[in-house]
Amino acid sequence: MNPLDGVKNYQVYYGHPTAAILKDMQNYDLVIIEPLHYTKAQVEQIKARGTKVLGYISVMEVATWNTGLMSKLQSGDFFTRNGQRVHYSEWDSYLTNIASPNFQGLLLTEIQNQVVAKGIDGVFMDTVGDIDNEHLNNPTVLKQQRDGLVNFLKQARARYGEIAMVQNWGFDTLETSTAPYVDGIMWESFNADTIKSDAWSQNMIKKLQAVDAKYSVKTLTISTRLSADSHKLAKDSGFIHFHEADAYVNWNAGLVTRTQDTAPAPVAVAPTTKPATTTTTKPATTTTTKPATTTTTKPATTTTTKPATTTTTKPATTTTTKPATTTATKPAATTTAKPATTTTTKPATTTATKPAATTTAKPVTETATKPVTKPVSAPKADASTDKPTESKQKAKADWKQEKKDKKEKKKAKKHAKKHAKKHAAKHSSSNDHHAAKGNMCGKVKHKTAGFLNFFKF
Repeated sequence: MNPLDGVKNYQVYYGHPTAAILKDMQNYDLVIIEPLHYTKAQVEQIKARGTKVLGYISVMEVATWNTGLMSKLQSGDFFTRNGQRVHYSEWDSYLTNIASPNFQGLLLTEIQNQVVAKGIDGVFMDTVGDIDNEHLNNPTVLKQQRDGLVNFLKQARARYGEIAMVQNWGFDTLETSTAPYVDGIMWESFNADTIKSDAWSQNMIKKLQAVDAKYSVKTLTISTRLSADSHKLAKDSGFIHFHEADAYVNWNAGLVTRTQDTAPAPVAVAPTTKPATTTTTKPATTTTTKPATTTTTKPATTTTTKPATTTTTKPATTTTTKPATTTATKPAATTTAKPATTTTTKPATTTATKPAATTTAKPVTETATKPVTKPVSAPKADASTDKPTESKQKAKADWKQEKKDKKEKKKAKKHAKKHAKKHAAKHSSSNDHHAAKGNMCGKVKHKTAGFLNFFKF
């Protein structure tokens, strides 16, 4: 049986847990977390009412801030092109070689220490989509990397039994290689406004449905826009959906209530908990978000769709502004979110569900880490001082517009005059040409007739 059978709802959260969050997690069928932030006892508390838990790891990239993992990597663990390592400057991470036996062993150890040892039900494998993105145009390397990933999955099954395995993106790799070995695939940026009108997406929905029918591989979708429409589209397609409001860095409490058939008793949400709504969030465009830690970690200074830390960021204002609430934060778009660790390692700063595990975590972008600030409304001034200023500004604007209109009118008039003159000259020349033909004198006609008779003779 697929470990994801019966899962109707889930949430991705890469931040640190609190007592309230741990309790609310029990309302979900599935949660995906950054395992570095959790103890075995906390995981057991989440699972007390039947909630399944997946722990994040990155299988195709390693970030430079993750010095623990970087120190264990050998030269062959990095993927090289033309003798150079493939570096992602926005995340300060390197593309890895999943075909390397040493790197496979490091990932298996990571699963043992952070997932199995803590009683977590399975792994969420981020960055699998890099295989298709980087190697699709090189069939030899593509097959090598896919075979390496399959070998890694087989070893994980052999060592840790039937743990749940979900890969992020990599649709072609799923269809050609990994479908027999994984239980699910995540599709981020599943927004109804683009999915419905995109031929590739419509075709991919059918392919994923076919893979599910043959291998029992569930599709988990995430939207950042149009929550209700996206949820309906996913449900109609047979997918499990989650609407991400804030780039995985904040727990969205009270969004789900477990049904009676999946929980022994209903859990009431604290009245002080304010559910996140789609109207109060402004989703970003891109591909995947990567949350960072809330500790004293040092964020990287890059851009894209990955959320940043909540401690090192500062509001983007220079005046008396205050940061917006967490429900009004702008999530980064992307493709995969990677939170940073709680240790003294350098977390990344923000395309999509990519937490920063000790092995492989994508840092988040600094631009996406800045909370949306909202200017504090200035004290109301006297009506007598406000109105004159407004009238003065309006008068100045009107004067500028009037001056602009006059200039345009003068220019148009000059152009029209020039055009008329040119047209008149052309018309006159045409008249002269036709007049000459129509007023030939008798002498000219006689000469022309003689000339023609000569040729006739």
